Amino acid sequence: MLALHSLVLLGAALGVISAADTTHAPLSAADTIRETQKLLTELNQLKSTFKKTMTGLARQTMLQQLFVEERVRSEGSSGVKQIRNTEGGTRPYHSATFTADTAGSIHEHADNDRTGGLGEMVVVLNGVEFKTRHNDYKLKMPSTKSKSYNEIEDIPFPDVPPSVLHKSTVPEQIAEMQEYFKAFHTQDTKHRDYRPYFKPVMCYIEGGWTSDAENFTEPFQSDRHSLDTNSWENLQDKIRFTAASGGKSFSENFAYLPTTIVNVTEDGEPVYAQWNYRVLCNPITTELSLKDFKPVNDIAVRIANNLTMSEYAMEKLARFSISVNDGFGYVSESQTGVFKDRRFLHGKMDDIMFEIPGKDNHPGYLEDNNFERLKHRVEFKNHTILNVARYHRHYRSFQSDASGLIIRNRGYSDTSMYVAGTQNPQIAKVNVKDCKNVNRKHVCTIYEGRYTYAIPIEVVWLTPLSKWNPYSLQLASEASIPAAHHRNGAFNANSAYNGTSSKYFYQTPAEFYTSGDLVRHSTDTSKTIVGVLDQHGQVRNVVGSGLRIFTPDIPGVGPVRLRYPVFPVHQDGNTVWKNLMALQDITLNSRAWHRMFETPPEMDIADLHYHMMRNTQHPPAGHIHHFNVTRAQTEVLQSGGNVTVVTSTDLGHNHTLVLIKDDQRNDNLRVQIVECDGGRKWCAHTHPAWAYMEP
Repeated sequence: MLALHSLVLLGAALGVISAADTTHAPLSAADTIRETQKLLTELNQLKSTFKKTMTGLARQTMLQQLFVEERVRSEGSSGVKQIRNTEGGTRPYHSATFTADTAGSIHEHADNDRTGGLGEMVVVLNGVEFKTRHNDYKLKMPSTKSKSYNEIEDIPFPDVPPSVLHKSTVPEQIAEMQEYFKAFHTQDTKHRDYRPYFKPVMCYIEGGWTSDAENFTEPFQSDRHSLDTNSWENLQDKIRFTAASGGKSFSENFAYLPTTIVNVTEDGEPVYAQWNYRVLCNPITTELSLKDFKPVNDIAVRIANNLTMSEYAMEKLARFSISVNDGFGYVSESQTGVFKDRRFLHGKMDDIMFEIPGKDNHPGYLEDNNFERLKHRVEFKNHTILNVARYHRHYRSFQSDASGLIIRNRGYSDTSMYVAGTQNPQIAKVNVKDCKNVNRKHVCTIYEGRYTYAIPIEVVWLTPLSKWNPYSLQLASEASIPAAHHRNGAFNANSAYNGTSSKYFYQTPAEFYTSGDLVRHSTDTSKTIVGVLDQHGQVRNVVGSGLRIFTPDIPGVGPVRLRYPVFPVHQDGNTVWKNLMALQDITLNSRAWHRMFETPPEMDIADLHYHMMRNTQHPPAGHIHHFNVTRAQTEVLQSGGNVTVVTSTDLGHNHTLVLIKDDQRNDNLRVQIVECDGGRKWCAHTHPAWAYMEP
């Protein structure tokens, strides 16, 4: 471009000389050379000025993007910001934020073998705000063998328990499989050791600046959705048009994925990068149980749907946090039975995310010695070097910074951003020159790296149903075969599906569930019960064996939750949001937080507030109950008598308790439960026989 511009100017200059020849005496050869050299000097000066101007403009454009990202970083954390909204109302909370009918727009495609339903969403990762397409993802994980860019493989399904397979009839297999689901639901390994057959995976969203901003690349594999475009420019035009017109892609296959300038060459040429993302999953080997999940009290969601906390916890609306169990001398919440909200540095979620690799996949290993500070893992006090090719939030340097600290978050104030380094050139490179005086010498070091970012989305429990095929239905290699020849899954030999496949994944006997409870949501694609021909031509009544949020009702067990949304929200890092959440806690539990009031509310502060310990039997889900002991009742307890109280209602039930003083203590911090609900020592669902005073 600069060379062409110079030729044009030179041509114009020579044209002036030629024109001058018609009115003046011809120039000598020496004069022509001098004039030409003078013009070339001026052209070089113009070229230098033009280059400097273009370099400055390109760099300023790059810094403008940095300004936007820094602004977003300071206003919130990495997380889900918004899902598509379809309704409004008379109050602001009548419209959706990150939850509408379900948390994060998760839904079911149980007729697919390994597809998790996940709708559109606006996400922030390390200050980059983007809008996804409809995300229905597959149960795929980063390669365990190759470091090749975006190389993935299937997550293995759990095996079927041998005690199920050894049953001689299908009804006997059904009964035995139901016992395994009961054991998982109640977390009772003595009833059946379910752990080898119910495996958790973490599904996450990963994003980064890719180096190829010209050639379009589909973000990730999905059975149902792909970006409706053949170029990044066309996709951006579609987003601009739908934003201006208020329209949408009816297939929900548009996404806003920004382009940026990541560098400017010495010649003033901008280096572009394209943001891209994917949804992927990874097996969890960190010890995890259902007791580790606590519902997050999204009060706007509850009030919009008129749900108690107990009701909300049993709905698809709920999202969850995971117990801390941070390895710094604290006892795990799942061991004490009481899930406590508190500050922490490194928790169970950090362990789970560190199992997930970045773009170098599972074989990847990288160390970070940028700015002469080798990074170490924070959960170990020894010098265990941090493998930065895996997703992590913080590091230990063993050399204190200007604030005297040796542990730092990767984000300045972002507590939910996980970062991983990579050597793959498909991720755009960032670099910096760091110069300092060393032994009276000016020494410069260039640091460079390539990074991607991630947040958790949901924990999915895989079950033996993915492999259990008691009718030995034939699995077709092509997804469309079962429905060939106008077959629609009806209950006769001419119309029943002819076997199963990855997209007609029906193999669980319908009798495994209570038939009247086989309902589906409008976004779910699985039919309730279908007919499938077995290898002998007999029609079998079966249901979808793919991923579900809740199973239908299992006789003797009830519905079992298998998907737990655990995504952070962008607003969690906002100052106003933090104060709003604090005010919510004070308002909803004023007795526990009465010290926060400048003017205490009207209450009998002599009453003592207690909570029972978390139930050990499931169902129902893990929960605790609260109750008050009045001043008069406290005096009775202290004198050796007993008192009767009624607990709060949680998960749709409460308990009537008979209490006595704890003989092992001289204070009121703990009381003993001697009767529950009319004579039994242990409450239903097996709450331990102690209750503890709230602060």
